[in-house]
Amino acid sequence: MSPREQTERIRSIAERDGLHLVETIEELDVSGGTPLAKRHGLRRAVEMVEAGDAEVVVVAYFDRLVRSLAVQAEVVERVERAGGQILAVDVGEVRAETAGRWLSSTMLGLVAEYARRSTAERTADAKRRAIARGVPTFANIPPGYRQRKDRTLEPNGDAPAVAEAFRMRASGATIMDVRGHLATHGIKRSFHGTQALLRSRIVLGELHFGVLVNESAHEAIVDPDTWRRVQRQIVTRGRRPKSDRLLARLGVLRCGTCGARMVTGTTVQGRRRTPYSFYRCNPTSDCPRRVTISADVAEQVVVDAVKQILEGVAGTASMDDGIASARADVERAEQELDAAVRAFSGLEDVEAARERLAALRDARDVARDRLDDLRATVIPAVTLTADDWDDLTLAERRDLVRAVVDQAVVAPGRGPDRITVEPRS
Repeated sequence: MSPREQTERIRSIAERDGLHLVETIEELDVSGGTPLAKRHGLRRAVEMVEAGDAEVVVVAYFDRLVRSLAVQAEVVERVERAGGQILAVDVGEVRAETAGRWLSSTMLGLVAEYARRSTAERTADAKRRAIARGVPTFANIPPGYRQRKDRTLEPNGDAPAVAEAFRMRASGATIMDVRGHLATHGIKRSFHGTQALLRSRIVLGELHFGVLVNESAHEAIVDPDTWRRVQRQIVTRGRRPKSDRLLARLGVLRCGTCGARMVTGTTVQGRRRTPYSFYRCNPTSDCPRRVTISADVAEQVVVDAVKQILEGVAGTASMDDGIASARADVERAEQELDAAVRAFSGLEDVEAARERLAALRDARDVARDRLDDLRATVIPAVTLTADDWDDLTLAERRDLVRAVVDQAVVAPGRGPDRITVEPRS
């Protein structure tokens, strides 16, 4: 299953469920049994949820998420504790807040770990011999190398550019500068792909696969001292605090150039070092003309639009009745799913069990979607005044913005007039 195919599945499910795709993280040539601390891609996704920069972790296939019960337990516990969710396109939500859902997710994890262990046992000797011969046991070969007919590695025409990229980073160049240098030499890498290249030990002439190591597998293109200086440039930024800006993480503020979700940022101005907050196009994107706007200006425009949309709107009793009915449907679907999980008594027909659980999850998710849609409709069912808005909590204000605003597009330029607020239909 190629990374492109998996990305397409993720984009499709995000569009279907109305999710705004914040970032796509590729994690290549990493075992599903690797501890989370060494899963740079998955760990980043979990930390984004914990920092409040994302709400849902989506994977194309469950076994692309984890193939270790221990890692699965850690990932699910951390994401759920941060108020986030995990979604595997092939099996649905991965959850553990109830006994039934824990059992369902653990069963899937058990099968995935069994597959990993049995495959490892069958292929261990072949991998050991391959690494000893200098043959990679993974498909993704970094820029700067190509495989000979015997599948061992040798430097190719990209090697000088890759070596220069390491020297640039060792001298203090930013990741974006290194990425730009590679692009001018025909080596297209994402921001995180460039980071992965700068961490690779293959450029030292080494091959690593788990505990298997060959330190003289092929010709090096980067010297050890330069490589070590590059690693010292990579400093862990730590967990970022949740932003208290109104539009942070809502996904409604979009760049008018590339359409991507804008993110919050802060800086200081003047001699007094006055804090200044703003929204900007994601700095790691490929946007040709990134947009930046004052947070105060953007929020005021959106708030004024929300008040205008909600002016004079009143709720109805029929809508409350519909919510009660939808809530009952959700409870019924969840009970049926839990009953099916409890009735599962063995692994004799795992595929049939997975299909049955997937069908029940789909039914439950449809019921939840209907309930969420009705709730979103009834949230603005009030007559709102300026005084009412001031009395709302930050969470309540965000609920109202999310309920009535589809997106607010910020065009390049200056001033509040470049913001176009599009209400939900």
